[in-house]
Amino acid sequence: MAQQHFWTFCLVLTFVPQILSLECKWMDFHFRHKNELSTGFLKDMGGKLPLKCLTEQINLQFPQNAYNSEDSSTETTVLIAYNVLNHVFNLFDETLTPVSWDLSKLHYFKNILFRQAGKLEECMEGQTAFAGDLHSFADRSELLKTYFEKMENVLKDKNHSVCAWEIVRMQVIRNLEQLHMMLDRAWNP
Repeated sequence: MAQQHFWTFCLVLTFVPQILSLECKWMDFHFRHKNELSTGFLKDMGGKLPLKCLTEQINLQFPQNAYNSEDSSTETTVLIAYNVLNHVFNLFDETLTPVSWDLSKLHYFKNILFRQAGKLEECMEGQTAFAGDLHSFADRSELLKTYFEKMENVLKDKNHSVCAWEIVRMQVIRNLEQLHMMLDRAWNP
């Protein structure tokens, strides 16, 4: 456990010289809109959860504490958003063979995620101070890492079945919606 916190702390230290400027106009005006677009594509590409998947027993406890925290500093919020986007992007880089999703919407979804992560990196460049709570960020980051690893394990355990992917898709929608609410709280205190 201490080793995991160490590596998370190292990740944060990597970004300390490059943390978000309060002047990052893209975050203020475009990130939430792009997040809404990507969530919409994710919802539309697969439709509703198939009835056959309702009986699937998958134990995934949603990491609500990763999105709700006393530390709502701009820097921490951006790092959490970047963290979530990378986890989601990596998740959808898995084998999608059994699913019958709208591939053009999947492509747009992944493209938006990639562009959002790139813009977040641009926002973080050139900054030299971190005003957030490093311990809070490390804890929240670890919750997200564990949660997304569990989703990857669900996919592997269920052999990337249609139902496993549909459940993961629903979970990712929930994550993106929570990310949107977290951003609203950070930018509209």
